[in-house]
Amino acid sequence: MLALNVYCTNRTAHLSMPVTGLLMLEEQGRVRLSFELDRSNRRRFPYAPLLGVDGGGKHLLFDLADGYGSEVEQALPRLAAEADLVFRRSLSREETAKLPPELRDRLRPLGLHYHVSWPGSPIDRITSWRERGRDLFQRVFNGAPRSSFTPDRFECRPVFSGRPTVLFYTRLWHVPAGDELRESVEALNRSRVRLVSALKARYGPRFMGGLQFDPRAVRQWGALMVGVGETKRTRYLQALRRVHICVGSAGLHDSIGWKTAEYVAAAKAVVNERFRFEVPGDFREGVNYLPFTDVEGCLAQVEALMEDPERTYRMAQANRAYYLAHLRPDRLMANALAQAFPDWGREAE
Repeated sequence: MLALNVYCTNRTAHLSMPVTGLLMLEEQGRVRLSFELDRSNRRRFPYAPLLGVDGGGKHLLFDLADGYGSEVEQALPRLAAEADLVFRRSLSREETAKLPPELRDRLRPLGLHYHVSWPGSPIDRITSWRERGRDLFQRVFNGAPRSSFTPDRFECRPVFSGRPTVLFYTRLWHVPAGDELRESVEALNRSRVRLVSALKARYGPRFMGGLQFDPRAVRQWGALMVGVGETKRTRYLQALRRVHICVGSAGLHDSIGWKTAEYVAAAKAVVNERFRFEVPGDFREGVNYLPFTDVEGCLAQVEALMEDPERTYRMAQANRAYYLAHLRPDRLMANALAQAFPDWGREAE
């Protein structure tokens, strides 16, 4: 059995998926875990979404950052130099090529990512008033504490329909003036607004979605917003089970959105902004998702699936298979650990 020490500086939801995967592996008897949270260890972990895993004489890093902001770009060479392997949620070949040659092979793609939990997860423990307030927020706005969103809450089997429906719920981002993301966030918001408007106009009752209610933008885009209750996570997951095609937009720093992973876990056909980052396994355009770069392209791809229910169902089947092999949290982490510990990986086969 592989003994692993897992450590971080915070309990951000970004870390929920790798921790969940490790806890699942521990329950299966494949690893033994110890967990350490040290909020003062900021030099070793210069930005929040980093998880360290040490064991078997190896030092591994799991980097769940959205992309390549300035903080990440500055720290990544040092992190790669100190670790045996760095698994990044958002891994770009172009950015990796900027590293010294001896460090490039240490960076590996981790995979699609979403917020998912497991009973007893240390990420969900409440040990301060701040964490208690965060938990209360989750209960009010998501309909349940975040610890309740275990893998089975997302999982579905492919469902065939001769009349497919499409889903796209999304939020707007806000950053202060002068922030390095201000321009890209404004562009991201405009794109999401146009997508919701176009899908709603084209598909009417066959479209489920809208903008998450946002009092800061209600005067401008209130007609496209849905009620607060409709975007509670519990309600959203119920809606996800009923639809057949799901639209995904890029996140901050062009990251692959968390909802895209949820769509794959739920075995849906996916129309998504073209991926800017690598995904492990055989996740292919045309098989697992149809890519787009603008609103017109999105509508064309959705229409192609709407008009071909058999193709929609085949894509759902492909995503179910990918989830079981590469995305289910225990598989995602087992696949990563097997790269660091090949003998352990072969024993599990």
